[in-house]
Amino acid sequence: MESIEIVTPNPSAPEGHDEAMIAAIDKANAGPVGDNITTPAETVERPEGLPEGFDSWDQLAKAYADLKAPAAETPAAPVEPEPSTATPDEASQALESKGLDLAEFSQEFDRTGALSSESYERLAKAGYPRGVVDQYVAGQQALADQHISAIKGEAGGVDEYASLVTWAKANLAPAQIEAFNTAVNGNLEQAKLAVNGLNAQYRAAIGTEPNLIGGGKAAAADVFESTSQVTEAMSDKRYRSDPAYRAKVQAKLLRSNVF
Repeated sequence: MESIEIVTPNPSAPEGHDEAMIAAIDKANAGPVGDNITTPAETVERPEGLPEGFDSWDQLAKAYADLKAPAAETPAAPVEPEPSTATPDEASQALESKGLDLAEFSQEFDRTGALSSESYERLAKAGYPRGVVDQYVAGQQALADQHISAIKGEAGGVDEYASLVTWAKANLAPAQIEAFNTAVNGNLEQAKLAVNGLNAQYRAAIGTEPNLIGGGKAAAADVFESTSQVTEAMSDKRYRSDPAYRAKVQAKLLRSNVF
């Protein structure tokens, strides 16, 4: 027997019910009125006459002020002091009149390579500001450089002088080294005389005794017998102006043993 399915029909909704339900759901999903509404931004009118690139007259005024501000100054390079021509005797007398001792400052400079702030202050109080002091120091350093260059030149230059000193350290007695150092630290003429004498011993020892002008060897008796004779020969104006005379004196000094 065929079965029969009984379907119970839904009661009919009142007219307009569906439309009301849809409207209610839409309202619930929409949230509070105005939550999802974007209000257009108000349009700000650009001030008339304002140049492009600026948003306000205040911004333009600030840019103009920055432009007029002076640029940061570049620090000036330190100026090297002009060497002073004052001699140590003149400086010593000037300081002595102010109750100061030049030797004290010279020893400090030799020991440390500079003057302390306390020394600069003492000199400034005596009327010698830092600039004046630095000028004197620069002048003395320039003279010292010339002095050293002249002394080493007597041996033939920097390298030759270094070789001479190396040989002397290995071959001279302590008393001879002390005598040489004393002479080199004296006045320029004494220093040059000492270097010439030591250089003569050095060259004789290593076998580089030069020939006399004309090609012959020096006579054994043709030597200096004292440092005063060497000084006298070097004081002759020909020693500086006549190369032949200078060579003769140097050759004679090579054969001598006065140091």
